Amino acid sequence: MRNALVEIWLADNYGSYIHSQGALNGRRDANFQGYGRFETSSSGEYLFRAIKPGLYPGRVRHVHCKVTIPGAASLTTQLYVEGETGNDGVLNGVPAAQRSSVVRPWTAIPGSAIGALATTFDIVMGYTPPDTPAPARPTLVSMAGVTNGATLQAGAPAGSWVTLFGDGLSATTRAWRESDFNGNRLPESLDGVSVQINNQPAAVYYVSPKQLNVLAPDAVADGDVQVTVANANGVSAPVTARLRRFMPGFFQFPQEYAAAVRPDGSTVAPAGLIDGVTSTAARPGETIVLFGTGFGPANPAASPREVVSAPAPTANPVKIQIDAQQAEVAFAGLTSAGLYQFNITVPDLPDGDYPVTAEVGGVRTAKAVRLRIEKQTSAGPAGPAAKIEGDHKAYLGLIQRMRSSLAA
Repeated sequence: MRNALVEIWLADNYGSYIHSQGALNGRRDANFQGYGRFETSSSGEYLFRAIKPGLYPGRVRHVHCKVTIPGAASLTTQLYVEGETGNDGVLNGVPAAQRSSVVRPWTAIPGSAIGALATTFDIVMGYTPPDTPAPARPTLVSMAGVTNGATLQAGAPAGSWVTLFGDGLSATTRAWRESDFNGNRLPESLDGVSVQINNQPAAVYYVSPKQLNVLAPDAVADGDVQVTVANANGVSAPVTARLRRFMPGFFQFPQEYAAAVRPDGSTVAPAGLIDGVTSTAARPGETIVLFGTGFGPANPAASPREVVSAPAPTANPVKIQIDAQQAEVAFAGLTSAGLYQFNITVPDLPDGDYPVTAEVGGVRTAKAVRLRIEKQTSAGPAGPAAKIEGDHKAYLGLIQRMRSSLAA
Protein backbone atom coordinates (compact mmCIF):
# COMPACT_ATOMS: atom_id res chain seq x y z
CA MET A 1 0.00 0.00 0.00
CA ARG A 2 1.38 3.39 -0.94
CA ASN A 3 1.09 6.47 1.30
CA ALA A 4 0.49 4.46 4.48
CA LEU A 5 1.90 6.19 7.56
CA VAL A 6 4.25 3.92 9.52
CA GLU A 7 5.29 5.11 13.01
CA ILE A 8 7.75 3.36 15.33
CA TRP A 9 8.97 4.08 18.85
CA LEU A 10 11.41 2.17 21.04
CA ALA A 11 13.41 2.42 24.24
CA ASP A 12 16.96 3.76 24.26
CA ASN A 13 19.92 1.75 25.56
CA TYR A 14 18.98 2.63 29.15
CA GLY A 15 15.46 1.26 28.63
CA SER A 16 13.98 4.78 28.61
CA TYR A 17 11.26 6.11 26.31
CA ILE A 18 10.93 9.74 25.26
CA HIS A 19 7.99 11.02 27.32
CA SER A 20 7.37 12.90 30.54
CA GLN A 21 8.13 9.87 32.71
CA GLY A 22 10.68 8.39 30.34
CA ALA A 23 13.94 8.51 32.30
CA LEU A 24 14.38 4.98 33.68
CA ASN A 25 16.44 5.18 36.90
CA GLY A 26 17.08 8.82 36.05
CA ARG A 27 18.94 8.06 32.84
CA ARG A 28 18.01 8.81 29.24
CA ASP A 29 20.12 9.06 26.06
CA ALA A 30 19.90 12.68 24.92
CA ASN A 31 21.32 11.69 21.50
CA PHE A 32 18.52 9.25 20.65
CA GLN A 33 15.20 10.55 19.32
CA GLY A 34 13.32 7.34 20.12
CA TYR A 35 10.64 7.51 17.42
CA GLY A 36 10.18 7.98 13.70
CA ARG A 37 7.53 8.36 10.98
CA PHE A 38 7.65 7.19 7.35
CA GLU A 39 5.14 7.31 4.50
CA THR A 40 5.31 4.14 2.38
CA SER A 41 6.52 4.22 -1.21
CA SER A 42 4.49 3.26 -4.27
CA SER A 43 5.50 -0.38 -3.67
CA GLY A 44 4.49 -0.25 0.01
CA GLU A 45 8.05 -0.20 1.33
CA TYR A 46 9.35 1.78 4.32
CA LEU A 47 12.74 2.20 5.98
CA PHE A 48 13.99 3.22 9.42
CA ARG A 49 17.50 3.52 10.89
CA ALA A 50 17.63 3.20 14.66
CA ILE A 51 19.44 1.51 17.51
CA LYS A 52 18.72 -1.99 18.70
CA PRO A 53 15.88 -1.54 21.24
CA GLY A 54 16.89 -1.19 24.87
CA LEU A 55 15.70 -3.42 27.71
CA TYR A 56 13.59 -2.61 30.72
CA PRO A 57 12.09 -4.88 33.43
CA GLY A 58 9.41 -7.33 32.32
CA ARG A 59 10.00 -7.02 28.57
CA VAL A 60 12.34 -8.36 25.89
CA ARG A 61 13.70 -6.12 23.13
CA HIS A 62 10.88 -4.81 20.94
CA VAL A 63 9.89 -2.02 18.56
CA HIS A 64 6.41 -0.53 18.79
CA CYS A 65 4.81 0.02 15.40
CA LYS A 66 1.61 1.70 14.22
CA VAL A 67 0.33 1.78 10.63
CA THR A 68 -2.38 4.22 9.55
CA ILE A 69 -4.15 3.89 6.18
CA PRO A 70 -6.12 6.93 4.96
CA GLY A 71 -9.81 6.20 5.37
CA ALA A 72 -9.24 2.83 7.04
CA ALA A 73 -8.61 1.39 10.49
CA SER A 74 -5.10 1.65 11.92
CA LEU A 75 -3.03 -1.23 13.29
CA THR A 76 -0.72 -1.18 16.31
CA THR A 77 1.73 -4.05 16.68
CA GLN A 78 5.25 -4.88 17.91
CA LEU A 79 8.41 -6.26 16.31
CA TYR A 80 10.70 -8.62 18.27
CA VAL A 81 14.27 -9.89 17.87
CA GLU A 82 14.70 -13.56 17.01
CA GLY A 83 16.74 -15.32 19.71
CA GLU A 84 15.77 -12.75 22.38
CA THR A 85 12.24 -13.93 23.14
CA GLY A 86 12.35 -14.79 26.83
CA ASN A 87 9.62 -14.24 29.41
CA ASP A 88 7.56 -11.34 28.08
CA GLY A 89 3.93 -10.89 29.07
CA VAL A 90 2.91 -9.33 25.74
CA LEU A 91 4.75 -11.77 23.49
CA ASN A 92 3.58 -14.75 25.55
CA GLY A 93 0.04 -13.77 24.63
CA VAL A 94 0.72 -14.29 20.92
CA PRO A 95 -0.23 -17.84 19.82
CA ALA A 96 2.79 -19.89 18.76
CA ALA A 97 1.52 -20.29 15.18
CA GLN A 98 1.41 -16.50 14.78
CA ARG A 99 4.74 -15.55 16.31
CA SER A 100 6.72 -15.74 13.09
CA SER A 101 4.80 -12.67 11.91
CA VAL A 102 6.24 -10.51 14.73
CA VAL A 103 9.52 -12.26 15.68
CA ARG A 104 12.09 -11.56 12.98
CA PRO A 105 15.81 -12.36 12.49
CA TRP A 106 18.18 -9.39 12.81
CA THR A 107 21.23 -10.14 10.67
CA ALA A 108 24.60 -8.44 10.25
CA ILE A 109 24.97 -6.02 7.32
CA PRO A 110 28.05 -7.13 5.32
CA GLY A 111 30.91 -4.67 5.52
CA SER A 112 29.46 -2.55 8.32
CA ALA A 113 32.27 -1.03 10.38
CA ILE A 114 30.04 -0.78 13.47
CA GLY A 115 28.40 -4.19 13.22
CA ALA A 116 25.03 -2.82 12.09
CA LEU A 117 22.08 -5.18 11.80
CA ALA A 118 19.08 -5.24 9.47
CA THR A 119 15.65 -6.83 9.59
CA THR A 120 12.47 -6.84 7.51
CA PHE A 121 8.99 -6.51 8.96
CA ASP A 122 6.20 -7.12 6.44
CA ILE A 123 2.88 -5.87 7.79
CA VAL A 124 -0.44 -7.11 6.38
CA MET A 125 -3.47 -4.93 7.08
CA GLY A 126 -7.00 -6.22 7.62
CA TYR A 127 -5.91 -9.81 8.32
CA THR A 128 -5.18 -11.85 11.44
CA PRO A 129 -2.99 -14.96 11.04
CA PRO A 130 -4.83 -18.14 12.05
CA ASP A 131 -4.21 -19.82 15.40
CA THR A 132 -3.33 -23.05 13.61
CA PRO A 133 -0.47 -23.53 11.13
CA ALA A 134 -2.89 -23.90 8.20
CA PRO A 135 -6.45 -22.62 7.90
CA ALA A 136 -9.30 -25.08 7.52
CA ARG A 137 -10.31 -23.31 4.33
CA PRO A 138 -8.69 -20.74 2.05
CA THR A 139 -8.61 -17.19 3.40
CA LEU A 140 -8.39 -13.99 1.37
CA VAL A 141 -6.91 -10.84 2.86
CA SER A 142 -9.90 -8.56 3.43
CA MET A 143 -8.05 -5.29 2.80
CA ALA A 144 -6.17 -5.02 -0.51
CA GLY A 145 -6.26 -8.79 -0.99
CA VAL A 146 -7.63 -8.32 -4.53
CA THR A 147 -5.30 -6.19 -6.65
CA ASN A 148 -4.35 -5.14 -10.17
CA GLY A 149 -1.87 -7.76 -11.36
CA ALA A 150 0.60 -5.19 -12.67
CA THR A 151 0.50 -2.47 -10.01
CA LEU A 152 -0.93 -4.28 -6.93
CA GLN A 153 -3.37 -1.38 -6.57
CA ALA A 154 -6.51 -2.50 -4.70
CA GLY A 155 -9.30 -3.48 -7.07
CA ALA A 156 -9.87 -5.76 -10.06
CA PRO A 157 -9.48 -4.64 -13.69
CA ALA A 158 -12.22 -6.21 -15.82
CA GLY A 159 -10.99 -8.77 -18.35
CA SER A 160 -7.44 -8.36 -17.07
CA TRP A 161 -4.90 -9.79 -14.64
CA VAL A 162 -5.67 -9.80 -10.94
CA THR A 163 -3.45 -10.86 -8.03
CA LEU A 164 -5.10 -12.34 -4.93
CA PHE A 165 -3.34 -12.55 -1.55
CA GLY A 166 -4.30 -14.76 1.38
CA ASP A 167 -3.50 -17.97 3.25
CA GLY A 168 -4.08 -21.61 2.41
CA LEU A 169 -5.04 -20.68 -1.15
CA SER A 170 -3.33 -23.70 -2.72
CA ALA A 171 -1.40 -26.76 -1.65
CA THR A 172 0.84 -26.47 -4.73
CA THR A 173 2.85 -23.77 -6.51
CA ARG A 174 2.82 -23.61 -10.29
CA ALA A 175 1.64 -21.78 -13.42
CA TRP A 176 -0.64 -23.20 -16.07
CA ARG A 177 0.71 -25.70 -18.60
CA GLU A 178 -0.34 -26.77 -22.08
CA SER A 179 -2.14 -29.77 -20.61
CA ASP A 180 -4.39 -27.46 -18.53
CA PHE A 181 -6.04 -25.96 -21.64
CA ASN A 182 -9.21 -27.30 -23.24
CA GLY A 183 -8.83 -26.20 -26.83
CA ASN A 184 -9.01 -22.40 -26.82
CA ARG A 185 -10.49 -22.31 -23.33
CA LEU A 186 -8.24 -21.03 -20.55
CA PRO A 187 -8.09 -23.20 -17.42
CA GLU A 188 -10.56 -22.18 -14.71
CA SER A 189 -8.96 -24.47 -12.14
CA LEU A 190 -5.39 -25.50 -11.33
CA ASP A 191 -4.80 -28.41 -8.95
CA GLY A 192 -8.35 -28.01 -7.65
CA VAL A 193 -8.03 -24.25 -7.02
CA SER A 194 -10.72 -22.03 -8.60
CA VAL A 195 -11.80 -18.41 -8.21
CA GLN A 196 -15.17 -16.68 -8.55
CA ILE A 197 -15.37 -12.93 -9.23
CA ASN A 198 -18.88 -11.46 -9.36
CA ASN A 199 -20.24 -15.05 -9.35
CA GLN A 200 -18.32 -15.79 -12.56
CA PRO A 201 -15.35 -18.15 -12.92
CA ALA A 202 -11.95 -16.56 -13.45
CA ALA A 203 -9.21 -18.14 -15.56
CA VAL A 204 -6.40 -19.26 -13.23
CA TYR A 205 -2.81 -18.71 -14.40
CA TYR A 206 -0.78 -19.20 -11.21
CA VAL A 207 -1.39 -20.82 -7.80
CA SER A 208 0.60 -20.82 -4.56
CA PRO A 209 -0.29 -21.00 -0.85
CA LYS A 210 -0.36 -17.20 -0.46
CA GLN A 211 -0.89 -15.78 -3.96
CA LEU A 212 -3.04 -16.48 -7.02
CA ASN A 213 -2.90 -14.78 -10.44
CA VAL A 214 -6.20 -14.89 -12.32
CA LEU A 215 -8.11 -13.20 -15.15
CA ALA A 216 -11.14 -11.21 -14.02
CA PRO A 217 -14.37 -11.46 -16.04
CA ASP A 218 -15.64 -8.62 -18.23
CA ALA A 219 -17.83 -5.84 -16.85
CA VAL A 220 -20.17 -3.32 -18.47
CA ALA A 221 -19.81 -0.83 -15.59
CA ASP A 222 -17.71 -0.24 -12.48
CA GLY A 223 -19.07 -1.75 -9.29
CA ASP A 224 -18.36 -3.69 -6.10
CA VAL A 225 -18.23 -7.47 -6.51
CA GLN A 226 -17.64 -10.50 -4.31
CA VAL A 227 -14.47 -12.61 -4.70
CA THR A 228 -14.05 -16.18 -3.38
CA VAL A 229 -11.44 -18.92 -3.65
CA ALA A 230 -12.29 -22.62 -3.56
CA ASN A 231 -9.99 -25.59 -3.07
CA ALA A 232 -10.08 -29.04 -1.46
CA ASN A 233 -10.48 -27.46 1.99
CA GLY A 234 -13.60 -25.49 1.11
CA VAL A 235 -14.61 -22.04 -0.06
CA SER A 236 -13.20 -18.82 1.40
CA ALA A 237 -15.35 -16.17 2.99
CA PRO A 238 -16.12 -13.60 0.29
CA VAL A 239 -14.27 -10.31 0.17
CA THR A 240 -15.53 -7.20 -1.61
CA ALA A 241 -13.49 -5.64 -4.40
CA ARG A 242 -14.10 -2.91 -6.95
CA LEU A 243 -14.37 -4.31 -10.49
CA ARG A 244 -13.34 -1.55 -12.92
CA ARG A 245 -13.70 -1.35 -16.71
CA PHE A 246 -10.53 0.75 -16.88
CA MET A 247 -7.71 0.22 -14.37
CA PRO A 248 -4.56 0.61 -16.45
CA GLY A 249 -1.13 -0.38 -15.21
CA PHE A 250 2.24 -1.39 -16.66
CA PHE A 251 4.09 -4.57 -15.75
CA GLN A 252 7.47 -3.91 -14.17
CA PHE A 253 11.01 -5.18 -13.95
CA PRO A 254 12.88 -4.69 -10.62
CA GLN A 255 13.22 -1.19 -9.16
CA GLU A 256 9.98 -0.08 -10.88
CA TYR A 257 11.45 -0.06 -14.38
CA ALA A 258 8.87 -0.71 -17.10
CA ALA A 259 8.87 -4.27 -18.43
CA ALA A 260 9.98 -3.47 -21.97
CA VAL A 261 11.57 -5.22 -24.94
CA ARG A 262 12.59 -4.36 -28.49
CA PRO A 263 10.84 -5.93 -31.49
CA ASP A 264 13.68 -8.49 -31.62
CA GLY A 265 12.92 -9.52 -28.02
CA SER A 266 16.00 -7.98 -26.38
CA THR A 267 15.43 -6.47 -22.95
CA VAL A 268 15.11 -2.71 -22.48
CA ALA A 269 16.44 -1.78 -19.02
CA PRO A 270 19.58 -0.42 -17.37
CA ALA A 271 22.57 -2.73 -17.87
CA GLY A 272 22.82 -5.33 -15.09
CA LEU A 273 19.32 -4.69 -13.71
CA ILE A 274 18.24 -8.34 -13.81
CA ASP A 275 20.59 -11.12 -12.79
CA GLY A 276 21.50 -13.27 -15.80
CA VAL A 277 19.77 -11.04 -18.39
CA THR A 278 21.60 -8.81 -20.86
CA SER A 279 19.82 -5.45 -21.10
CA THR A 280 20.39 -1.97 -22.52
CA ALA A 281 18.66 1.35 -22.00
CA ALA A 282 16.16 2.74 -24.51
CA ARG A 283 17.54 5.01 -27.22
CA PRO A 284 15.75 8.14 -28.48
CA GLY A 285 13.87 7.45 -31.70
CA GLU A 286 13.80 3.65 -31.46
CA THR A 287 10.69 1.49 -31.17
CA ILE A 288 10.17 -0.43 -27.92
CA VAL A 289 7.34 -2.58 -26.59
CA LEU A 290 5.68 -2.09 -23.18
CA PHE A 291 3.26 -4.48 -21.48
CA GLY A 292 0.29 -3.79 -19.24
CA THR A 293 -3.11 -4.88 -18.05
CA GLY A 294 -6.43 -3.19 -17.28
CA PHE A 295 -6.69 -1.10 -20.46
CA GLY A 296 -10.32 -1.96 -21.16
CA PRO A 297 -12.14 -3.71 -24.00
CA ALA A 298 -10.62 -4.58 -27.36
CA ASN A 299 -12.08 -4.24 -30.83
CA PRO A 300 -12.97 -6.88 -31.86
CA ALA A 301 -13.97 -8.00 -28.37
CA ALA A 302 -11.89 -10.74 -26.74
CA SER A 303 -13.19 -13.12 -24.08
CA PRO A 304 -11.09 -13.36 -20.89
CA ARG A 305 -11.91 -17.08 -20.87
CA GLU A 306 -10.29 -17.86 -24.21
CA VAL A 307 -6.92 -17.66 -25.93
CA VAL A 308 -6.48 -14.46 -27.97
CA SER A 309 -6.17 -15.74 -31.55
CA ALA A 310 -4.94 -12.47 -33.10
CA PRO A 311 -3.82 -9.06 -31.81
CA ALA A 312 -6.85 -6.88 -31.07
CA PRO A 313 -6.52 -3.07 -30.73
CA THR A 314 -8.02 -1.40 -27.68
CA ALA A 315 -11.53 -0.05 -28.23
CA ASN A 316 -10.46 3.24 -26.63
CA PRO A 317 -7.36 5.22 -27.64
CA VAL A 318 -4.38 4.94 -25.32
CA LYS A 319 -2.13 7.92 -24.61
CA ILE A 320 1.34 7.20 -23.24
CA GLN A 321 3.49 9.95 -21.78
CA ILE A 322 7.20 9.75 -20.99
CA ASP A 323 8.12 12.56 -18.65
CA ALA A 324 6.29 15.57 -20.15
CA GLN A 325 6.30 14.28 -23.75
CA GLN A 326 3.60 12.29 -25.53
CA ALA A 327 5.05 9.11 -27.02
CA GLU A 328 3.97 8.04 -30.49
CA VAL A 329 1.90 4.85 -30.08
CA ALA A 330 2.01 2.67 -33.20
CA PHE A 331 -0.01 -0.17 -31.65
CA ALA A 332 -2.04 -0.57 -28.45
CA GLY A 333 -4.03 -3.72 -27.89
CA LEU A 334 -4.42 -7.24 -26.57
CA THR A 335 -1.82 -9.74 -27.76
CA SER A 336 -2.70 -12.47 -25.27
CA ALA A 337 -5.33 -13.07 -22.62
CA GLY A 338 -5.35 -10.02 -20.33
CA LEU A 339 -1.96 -8.88 -21.65
CA TYR A 340 -1.80 -5.57 -23.52
CA GLN A 341 1.09 -4.55 -25.73
CA PHE A 342 2.17 -1.04 -26.69
CA ASN A 343 4.59 -0.33 -29.52
CA ILE A 344 5.92 3.18 -28.92
CA THR A 345 8.64 5.46 -30.21
CA VAL A 346 11.05 6.68 -27.55
CA PRO A 347 11.06 10.52 -27.47
CA ASP A 348 14.27 12.52 -27.76
CA LEU A 349 15.20 13.15 -24.13
CA PRO A 350 18.55 13.60 -22.36
CA ASP A 351 20.11 10.58 -20.64
CA GLY A 352 18.28 9.65 -17.45
CA ASP A 353 15.31 7.89 -15.83
CA TYR A 354 11.85 9.16 -16.82
CA PRO A 355 8.35 8.38 -15.50
CA VAL A 356 6.00 6.56 -17.89
CA THR A 357 2.23 6.99 -17.52
CA ALA A 358 -0.78 6.10 -19.66
CA GLU A 359 -4.40 7.16 -20.00
CA VAL A 360 -7.37 5.26 -21.44
CA GLY A 361 -11.10 5.81 -21.09
CA GLY A 362 -10.44 8.93 -19.02
CA VAL A 363 -8.46 6.95 -16.41
CA ARG A 364 -4.73 7.44 -15.83
CA THR A 365 -2.33 4.86 -14.49
CA ALA A 366 -2.25 5.19 -10.71
CA LYS A 367 1.43 4.31 -10.56
CA ALA A 368 4.21 5.55 -12.85
CA VAL A 369 6.97 3.19 -13.96
CA ARG A 370 10.47 4.22 -14.99
CA LEU A 371 12.26 4.05 -18.31
CA ARG A 372 16.04 4.52 -18.65
CA ILE A 373 16.95 6.50 -21.79
CA GLU A 374 20.53 6.82 -23.05
CA LYS A 375 21.68 8.19 -26.39
CA GLN A 376 24.54 5.71 -26.43
CA THR A 377 24.10 2.40 -24.64
CA SER A 378 26.23 -0.64 -24.01
CA ALA A 379 24.83 -3.94 -22.88
CA GLY A 380 27.51 -4.82 -20.36
CA PRO A 381 27.52 -8.16 -18.56
CA ALA A 382 24.39 -9.51 -16.94
CA GLY A 383 25.27 -8.48 -13.41
CA PRO A 384 24.14 -9.56 -9.95
CA ALA A 385 22.28 -6.30 -9.32
CA ALA A 386 18.54 -6.61 -8.75
CA LYS A 387 16.96 -10.04 -8.62
CA ILE A 388 13.33 -10.83 -9.29
CA GLU A 389 12.09 -12.16 -5.97
CA GLY A 390 9.00 -13.98 -4.81
CA ASP A 391 5.83 -14.97 -6.58
CA HIS A 392 6.02 -12.11 -9.07
CA LYS A 393 8.35 -14.25 -11.13
CA ALA A 394 5.08 -15.58 -12.51
CA TYR A 395 4.32 -12.29 -14.20
CA LEU A 396 7.67 -12.01 -15.92
CA GLY A 397 7.31 -15.64 -16.91
CA LEU A 398 3.95 -14.68 -18.39
CA ILE A 399 5.56 -11.93 -20.46
CA GLN A 400 8.24 -14.34 -21.66
CA ARG A 401 5.55 -16.87 -22.57
CA MET A 402 3.53 -14.33 -24.56
CA ARG A 403 6.44 -12.92 -26.60
CA SER A 404 5.77 -15.43 -29.37
CA SER A 405 2.42 -13.75 -30.02
CA LEU A 406 3.63 -10.14 -30.07
CA ALA A 407 1.97 -7.89 -32.64
CA ALA A 408 4.18 -6.97 -35.56
